[in-house]
Amino acid sequence: MKKTLLLLISALFLACDAGVLWKDHPYQVNWIDAENNRTLTYEIDEGTSIGRVDAEVIAVGSNEKWIVAKQKPTNGDAISYFYIERAKDNKPLNSNEITKGPFDEVEFLKLKEELELPEFGKEFLRGIK
Repeated sequence: MKKTLLLLISALFLACDAGVLWKDHPYQVNWIDAENNRTLTYEIDEGTSIGRVDAEVIAVGSNEKWIVAKQKPTNGDAISYFYIERAKDNKPLNSNEITKGPFDEVEFLKLKEELELPEFGKEFLRGIK
């Protein structure tokens, strides 16, 4: 019984695939099981992170003050935009306490100019590992 349970648990861990596609410490874009399951996270320590923008993150950018993300929700067509002020972010905060958005493109472009938000420096191709 113990052997069967151990084999089952091992098979589950081996079946999961994951990776980091972008990193600007402590932020990173991760994917789990499928690359279109990309999320923006805040890394607490190696291997542990807290979500900041849900899937599907399609672009991200950063500078010393801001993190920006562009999202196409997996269940919709509308593109949404988000930003995070680095100095106000820390481990115990939930994403709704620190992540600003979602904004549509018009709202985001206005905020981008007002706050001097960075460009999207990394875009992710859909469906490619």
